[in-house]
Amino acid sequence: MFKKILVLGVIMSIVLSLAACKDAPLYNAKFYDDAGKWIHQEFLIENLTRGAYFEGQNTDDDSYPKSVTRLIKSKGEFDAIFAEFPMEIDFDKSMICLYIFTCNYVRPYEISKITIDNQMLKIAVESIKPKGTTGDAVRSWQRCLVVKMDRLEIDTLEFTEKWPDYTNT
Repeated sequence: MFKKILVLGVIMSIVLSLAACKDAPLYNAKFYDDAGKWIHQEFLIENLTRGAYFEGQNTDDDSYPKSVTRLIKSKGEFDAIFAEFPMEIDFDKSMICLYIFTCNYVRPYEISKITIDNQMLKIAVESIKPKGTTGDAVRSWQRCLVVKMDRLEIDTLEFTEKWPDYTNT
């Protein structure tokens, strides 16, 4: 009887440990949605994205990129881009992933997946589907997403966007 209780206790401990780890962020990733307020205005102007409305400037032509990504691994790079940030960054242990793109919605985003493939860090972000009709469409604007995470030995970064499935609404 004692062995059965002991085995059951060990199994329960393993199951609870796995369940507790499920919600731990991969690579200690901390996601910041709408981080444009922390970025130097000059940097945003130098990195306008196609279709974004910016102080009356037309960015609809192909000379503007669809998106801009930056993998920031040093304080110098960080200071050139960010005017402020909600925390101190130790670049010996951490790095910043920046994604700038044109957005037509004010709905929140979240990370849906982080993978590494052939030394490329891939971060998939997802627009959170609004409940009901929220009227969250706005004039196209330049949106900035930031991921602070453990420093990895990679040099290439790719962001992808996943849109919610509206077929089941």
